[in-house]
Amino acid sequence: MTKIYKYFSDRLRFYLIMIVVLLGFPLYFAPKVGAFFLEDLFNFTLEKIQEVLTPESAPANNLTLDSDISLTPNGDLDKNGEIDSGEVIRFKYKINNNTNNEYSFITLETNIPRNLLNYIHNLQGSANLSSDKNTIVIPNLRINPGEDLTIQFDARVNYFTQSDETIFTEPKLVNKDKSKLMGSIKKELKVKKLKSDQKLPSVVKSKEKP
Repeated sequence: MTKIYKYFSDRLRFYLIMIVVLLGFPLYFAPKVGAFFLEDLFNFTLEKIQEVLTPESAPANNLTLDSDISLTPNGDLDKNGEIDSGEVIRFKYKINNNTNNEYSFITLETNIPRNLLNYIHNLQGSANLSSDKNTIVIPNLRINPGEDLTIQFDARVNYFTQSDETIFTEPKLVNKDKSKLMGSIKKELKVKKLKSDQKLPSVVKSKEKP
């Protein structure tokens, strides 16, 4: 019995010595390498803990709305990089439903000044667009849980002869009972008037109707 005990005791002592040597060797003969190893291990562990604890690591549980106004790919007629009277611009709206809720029969109110635009066309992302003398709305939208919806349309800027104009959109989503669901920040751009040496196209009357 004593011999068996001594055998296992010697074997255990041997393994403990080997573990100490293997762990201590790189730290003793290469302290910088060991320090870097421990630092990297610490940073890696810290990053993983932060990923778990940071709320941003989970999907946002909300409904978002964003908008953008820009020239269409062929809208810059004189290729000067500016938005001039008579050129074509694009309105784009992105709705992200990062919730478990379904939103039905909601309306996107663009609050675009309709009297500054004409020839609204190329609607995408919705089958409905309503326009009057004041603004443009996109009615009867349905957004499913987890859905990303993009709506866009193009419009030609009216011809301005007296001064530059500002075209903007300040969109909001409203429920079917007309209560506000959410809104987004105002986006705008400047449109330059016709230059003194420019004339209205022959097909445009002096007082253009939207």
